[in-house]
Amino acid sequence: MITTRRTILTGLSAFGLTACASAPATMKLAAATAKGLSYLFPLGVASGDPMSDGFVIWTRLAPMPMAPDGGMKDNMTVTWQIAEDESFARIIRAGETVATSQWAHSVHVEVEGLQPLRPYYYRFIANGQTSPVGRAKTTPLFGASVESLRMGVASCQHYEQGFFNAYNDMVAQDPDIILHLGDYIYEASWGPQVRRQATTEAITLTDYRRLHAQYKTDPALQAAHAAAPWLMIWDDHEVVNDYANLADENYMPLEEMRARRAAAYKAYYEHMPVRLRSKPAGEHMRLYDYFHYGNLMTMALTDGRQYRDDQVCQTADDGGARAVAIDSCPQLNDPSRSMFGKAQERWLMPSFARSRAEWEVLAQPTLFSRLFQTDRDGNAAAWSDGWDGYTATRDMILGAVEQRKPKNFVSLGGDMHSWWQADLKADYGDPSSATLGTEFVTTSITAHSYNYSRFQRMLDDNPHIHFVDDRKRGYSLIDVTPRDFTVQMKEVSSVYDPNASAATVKTYVVESGVAVANDV
Repeated sequence: MITTRRTILTGLSAFGLTACASAPATMKLAAATAKGLSYLFPLGVASGDPMSDGFVIWTRLAPMPMAPDGGMKDNMTVTWQIAEDESFARIIRAGETVATSQWAHSVHVEVEGLQPLRPYYYRFIANGQTSPVGRAKTTPLFGASVESLRMGVASCQHYEQGFFNAYNDMVAQDPDIILHLGDYIYEASWGPQVRRQATTEAITLTDYRRLHAQYKTDPALQAAHAAAPWLMIWDDHEVVNDYANLADENYMPLEEMRARRAAAYKAYYEHMPVRLRSKPAGEHMRLYDYFHYGNLMTMALTDGRQYRDDQVCQTADDGGARAVAIDSCPQLNDPSRSMFGKAQERWLMPSFARSRAEWEVLAQPTLFSRLFQTDRDGNAAAWSDGWDGYTATRDMILGAVEQRKPKNFVSLGGDMHSWWQADLKADYGDPSSATLGTEFVTTSITAHSYNYSRFQRMLDDNPHIHFVDDRKRGYSLIDVTPRDFTVQMKEVSSVYDPNASAATVKTYVVESGVAVANDV
């Protein structure tokens, strides 16, 4: 939508000071400065978790984003407005809420009472200042006939390793929703740097708040949040690399890890457009949920970190992920081990084929298919942090798909910093076994990878995997209709140029009723 993109991309570059203001921006800013506050909305606005009658809208008041308190001390009343038009001539919902210091002056408003399947515009007003304008769209009624859905899919965005320019192209494609599959921030500094993170390793609440705020200052990321409602899951780097429940790779003492996870989850909630039901309590935060889009698609948004069992066969020096020799680690096949935890499994397992949607999607953080590989000594191995380290949960899911036969089953993943396309097999040990669905893994927004040669050598041992490439960064653009599920792999020409272009380098189409993808 041209008008929306103009508002977002030009307005955000000036922190939205001219966006639909009720008074000249210079007058408002002068008044605010006289009260000791500069512009309150440098982190932009966002929406999320759309439903047929509404969505969540978010902002955070932070006139000094990198300060420990964001430059805010006192609580502040914030007005929110929903309009049918971009100029806010037809405001149909409005209210007030309070941004408190306890939650870093973040605002989460659950808007209800709207019409299904139409766009709305929203903004916030505080201390005489007006935020940038965001656009959100409601979903169809549950089970309603729908002809199309466009979805942008992203993962793995390291602030230091590049500019988030893939979102510029995503916004230009006018998606109905944006799905983020995890590693929204990186808690630690590593790899090539084009800009510096606020901390080399986040541990405290202040550390995580500053990282989230810094990431939100990226103009392209802000534009994407303002352009469409987001759906969110997380992976490990929102807390710490390779963490599993309350265990980390460096054997941090339990109480320290508990405090670290609580800090990370709180900062995550404070900076994401998620519902009030996700407000964390200590180190616990409910994120998994379903997303329904009429009769077209049902998507399970899963949590593969908070409830999982620890990785198997660790060493005294490494409590995280590694390639584990299968013959030396019988725990890999322990049927009691879970990626999702028993409560999430009980939530997920009855869902398959229940909604009768044309497309049933599993949104999870990483490569779902089995990856046959060897360790450095040439032994058959499994990557202990991925699904090959949690075979019982994967087998349970695929068994349910095989038994209940949803019309079409697709898995979407991230984490790998690379593109993957694979068949989901009933038995990965038997290439002739039934193909139950299709898998797509999206490359990273910026996080680098150096595994191309290694991945290519694996393909002969993995006939169900048809494509892998980790040499480029980008995102996926997915178009869903009752007839087909089309995935464009959109790669950016460079992550070192904030204005770099993006191009489609690979397109796959899955036809309804056919469990394999066609390379077009």
